[in-house]
Amino acid sequence: MKKVAYVTVYWGDEYGKPPKTSAEKALDEALAKEILKRIEQLRNIKIAEVSFDHYHLEITGDEAFCFLMEILQPASHLVSHTSVRVWRTYSRQELGALPVLLWRFTNQAIEDDWYDLKEDGYKGGAKASHKRCPACRAELEQVRDLLVDVRKMGKRDVSLTYGFEVILSARLAQTLQESGLTGFTLRPVWDYRKPNQGEPRLFQLIMTNVLPPMASPPTEFEGEQRCGVCGTESRYIKHTHYWGRIRYYEETSVYYPKEVLETAADFNRTTERFGDLSASDPYVIISQRAYRWLREQNVRGWEVEPVYLVE
Repeated sequence: MKKVAYVTVYWGDEYGKPPKTSAEKALDEALAKEILKRIEQLRNIKIAEVSFDHYHLEITGDEAFCFLMEILQPASHLVSHTSVRVWRTYSRQELGALPVLLWRFTNQAIEDDWYDLKEDGYKGGAKASHKRCPACRAELEQVRDLLVDVRKMGKRDVSLTYGFEVILSARLAQTLQESGLTGFTLRPVWDYRKPNQGEPRLFQLIMTNVLPPMASPPTEFEGEQRCGVCGTESRYIKHTHYWGRIRYYEETSVYYPKEVLETAADFNRTTERFGDLSASDPYVIISQRAYRWLREQNVRGWEVEPVYLVE
C-alpha cells in the first residue's frame, strides 16, 4: 500500500470571514514561508505549486506525513479540514491476494431515470421507478425498468446513474450472463424516447446476495442517520481524523468476519447503506474471481479497494 497526502497551506482571506488586516496577513505569510523553508529539501515532500497566497504539497509515506503534521501545528489555522486529504493506492499483487474487494466506479455518465429526474422530482409518484419513503425519500423498492438517455453511455461497458445504479453495455451483460459468476441478476434498461421497443441496449446490474453486517470495530462509521417513518438507516465510512489541531480526510478500511466467505457470492451488496438518506445505497463487494473476470474483459471505469477479514 502506498499513501499519498495532499496539503494546501493558505494565508489569504477566508470565505465567510472578515478580511484579514495587512498585519495579520503578513504574519500568516511569514509563518507559512518559514514552514516551506523547513521542508523544501525533504525527499518525500514535493512542493507542487507556490502562489501569492498559498502553496500545495504532495507527501508520500507515513514518516513524511507525521513530520509535516507536527511542524504544521503552529499554523493549523492555515490548513482547513478540506486542505489535507490522504489517499491510498494498492499494487495489483496486493489486490490479487484478497478474497473479497470493494468495487467502486470512476464514471457516472448516465442520468437517472427520465421520469424521476425530469417530472417526478424523486418523490416516488405513481410512474416513478422506485417506491420511496414519503418522509426521507429513501428508495424502498424498484418497481419497473429504468428509462434513461442511452446515448449518455457512449462506448462504455460500465457506468453509474446519478442515483448509483450500475449500468452495463449489452456486450458486457451477455458476457457476464455466460461467465458462471454468481450473486446478480440483470434488468433491461430502455431508451426513454422508445420505452420497451426493440432489444435493450443497456442492462442494470442488480446484486442479489446480501452480506451480513461489517465487523465494527474495526470498521468505523460516522454521520449515522435513521428515518423514523420507514426505518431506513444510512451512514458514512469514517473519514474525519485529527492530528493535534489539524483535521484531515482519510477513508478508513472495510472489515468483515472471516465467516463472510461462507455466504459470499461473486457479486454482493452490503447490508449497510451509505450516503444521505434520500440517496443512500449499499456498497458492492466482489470476489477475487469477479475481480479477475472484470480485468480479463478489459473493462474501464472502475477500481477496487481492499476488504479485510478478521477473526
